[in-house]
Amino acid sequence: MKKSVFAILFLLFINLGFSQTNDDNYKSLLTEYLNIQGSLKTFDATFSQMINMFGAKLDEEKYNEFKTEMISSLVAKMVPVYKNHLSETDLKEAILMFKTPIGRKIAEKTPLIAQESMKLSMEWGMEIGEKIQGMIVQ
Repeated sequence: MKKSVFAILFLLFINLGFSQTNDDNYKSLLTEYLNIQGSLKTFDATFSQMINMFGAKLDEEKYNEFKTEMISSLVAKMVPVYKNHLSETDLKEAILMFKTPIGRKIAEKTPLIAQESMKLSMEWGMEIGEKIQGMIVQ
C-alpha cells in the first residue's frame, strides 16, 4: 500500500515538474514571438499611457522594474490562451516568418496600427452607442 501511494505521488511530482518546464519553455517562446511581432512594443506603449493616465510619478528605475514585472505577468497570463490555439511549432514557424522582410515590416508597423486602430475603435463604439440610444423606444 505504501509503495503504491509513493509511486502515485512520485509520478504526480514528475508530471508537475515536466508541466512547469513545458510552461516555462512555452512562455519563453511566446515572449520571443510577442517581441518579434511587435506586441511587446504595444504593451509597453499601453503601459506608459496607463501610468500617465493615473498621474503616477515613478523614478526611472522603479518605473522600469514595475513595467517589466507587469508585462511579464501579462505574458504569463497569456500562455494558456496561446497554448489553446498555437503549438510550440506554430510559434517557432511564426518567429521565422517575422524574421523575413515582410514579417519585420509587419512587426514594425503593428504598434502604430494598434495605436491608430484603438482611436478608431473608440469612435466607432461611441457611434454605435449613439445609434442604439436612438433606436431605444421610451
